[in-house]
Amino acid sequence: MTPNDQYFLGYSPAEQQRLERQARSLAPDSHLLFDRIGIRPDSRAVEVGCGPLGCLEILSRRVGPTGSVVGVEINADLVRLAREYLADNKIGNVEVHQGDAKTTGLPRESFDLATARLVLVNVPEPERIVDEMVALVKPGGMVALHEADFGYNLCDPPLPAWDHLLGVLVDYSKLNGIDLFIARRVPRMLRAAGLLEVQVNPIVHAYPVDDPRRTLLLHFAENLRDRILTQGLISEAEFKETLAAVKVRLDDPATLVLGFLFIQAWGRKP
Repeated sequence: MTPNDQYFLGYSPAEQQRLERQARSLAPDSHLLFDRIGIRPDSRAVEVGCGPLGCLEILSRRVGPTGSVVGVEINADLVRLAREYLADNKIGNVEVHQGDAKTTGLPRESFDLATARLVLVNVPEPERIVDEMVALVKPGGMVALHEADFGYNLCDPPLPAWDHLLGVLVDYSKLNGIDLFIARRVPRMLRAAGLLEVQVNPIVHAYPVDDPRRTLLLHFAENLRDRILTQGLISEAEFKETLAAVKVRLDDPATLVLGFLFIQAWGRKP
């Protein structure tokens, strides 16, 4: 993982497509979050790590024609996809900048809301992103995060191959400075950054056999295959065997699959 490629899952075409699907599948949860925060129609919002879509369209509708939204994304291909989507759908109150979520270069204290969804769980030094988001909002403004905790991702009946694969991903993340259990830390991270009135909403989904999110663990492992093997965390033969065993279990509709624990947390800047 190079300094310019710190995103946990990389930027392959398959990952870009997954991010687009993710934006749509998580839209109901994001609507719930923004309902609870309450976004004024004339607000100015920023989404860091927006990817090819993120919450940009949702925020666009929330702030209305008199408000504005800025998306920040480090990967040029994802910036291009986001801009194409906005142009194709004639969404004129959103602009997307290429930049690092840790140092956006945007004006300080110029937004009413700063938000990020599933960004901290994918990058090293997540505290720097929280600090940047706090710096971007005005006094009285809100910072809102939606993060994942891999510790609650499970299948039943239990499967050793599932636990082994999840353990390999956790080992890989630790070696690269990434915390796959960060969601549980987000509320205290917001408090440590000086935010007040921090609130929390936990979310867990069960994924039936026809839900593409049911195979997320397999997708993540396949996406990281070369990195995992290069770092010697598992042999290629064992990797293939483990993935095959997990796939067989996931294809069984009687298998219960619970997704990651999502934590939505938000607070107000004094």
